[in-house]
Amino acid sequence: MKQYRLSACPARERLAGTASSLAPCLLVVALAALAACLDEEGLPEIEPSRPTAITVTPSSATLSSLGETATFRAQITDQNGVSYPGTVTWSSSDMGVFTVASGVVTAAANGSGTLTASYESISGTASVTVRQVPASVSVISGGSQQGMAGRQLAETVVVRVDDAGGSAVEGVTVTFSAAEGHGAADPGMAVTDSEGLAATSWTLGSVPGVQTLTASAADGVSAEISAAVGEIEPASDTALYSVTFSATWSAQTHPTDFPSGSQHFSPLIGAVHNESVTFWASGDTASPGIEQMAETGGTGSLTREIRDEIPGDVISVINGRQLGTSPASTTISEVLVTLDHPRITLVTMIAPSPDWFVGVAGQSLQNEFGQWLDEVAVVLYPYDSGTDDGTSYRSANADSSPRQPIRSLRGVSPFSDEPIGTYTFTRIDAGGSR
Repeated sequence: MKQYRLSACPARERLAGTASSLAPCLLVVALAALAACLDEEGLPEIEPSRPTAITVTPSSATLSSLGETATFRAQITDQNGVSYPGTVTWSSSDMGVFTVASGVVTAAANGSGTLTASYESISGTASVTVRQVPASVSVISGGSQQGMAGRQLAETVVVRVDDAGGSAVEGVTVTFSAAEGHGAADPGMAVTDSEGLAATSWTLGSVPGVQTLTASAADGVSAEISAAVGEIEPASDTALYSVTFSATWSAQTHPTDFPSGSQHFSPLIGAVHNESVTFWASGDTASPGIEQMAETGGTGSLTREIRDEIPGDVISVINGRQLGTSPASTTISEVLVTLDHPRITLVTMIAPSPDWFVGVAGQSLQNEFGQWLDEVAVVLYPYDSGTDDGTSYRSANADSSPRQPIRSLRGVSPFSDEPIGTYTFTRIDAGGSR
């Protein structure tokens, strides 16, 4: 019988030897592969950065008044989506609708067009729409007439409709409506011409004293025209009013990015004054007091500006409490006005916001014959103070440089075309309508 001798595995020994000899070979192969990836100078081949796209932000803007501006920005990126240095050239598809300089678009006429940012052979675009929105109605002629009951007034009533920048708005339907017993207008509706004018004839009613005709261009945008029948009783030297702020700003009325849970209005601040002083106006540059109120809700600076006019053009500072979740209301119980100081300015910040607010500027509590009005209701829409470039409720602080004019934000995102609330001035003393 054959005998077999067992020994240590020679194959394992050979493999072990082979592994040790393979290591240098694998290293050589790896180095060769790396060398194949290198160019002649021994550096990796990297594709040079080149501009491939331009993104314009925001992607669109709607301007509601002529002369209103909007700022656009352009970012150039390369093939890897990385920011690429370069200065773009801006252009407008229709200079008659809007102009552009350094990314700042200015409304020139109603219409729409394309804003283009170009660099070398690439470009990016955004859409721009100019659509004037009626912001005010003013009486041009035909007011303060005296006539006989049942007779047509001698002078035609003419009103003008302007946008927030004070430019005439063409093609707006103006409705003329007389109070009960105050006659009728013919026509009852008229469309504004190229100068923003609309006209009607007014036949007075049978009610003695002051009669009124209201010209309305949109919700909350109207003017009252007064006419007298018979003798007009002189107004008393003073009148006492309550002022109620009823807020309607909510997620239902202004749903875009509504700041639920943190929305509120700052303390009310204002003045009783005459026509010789103005604390703010659409189209004007905000004072430091209006800036502080609109950006932070603070009232200190505006209070000092008001007190600087006492005595003389101002007789008192008006203060009211802040207001929380809408719908809600707050009332300032007693505000005294005089024949020499019949106007009220009153503002409050929309919070949180960059610099947005609501208010009235120089609201008179007299009619055209100097009599005290029993009640005045002013529908409120948002304003931008022009001191911060933020475009959303919680935008970070970004001071406007230079400051922009105060402008209406009615219908401008994030606001809808709905009101923010109402100020109601109600006469509460025993003077009646005198």
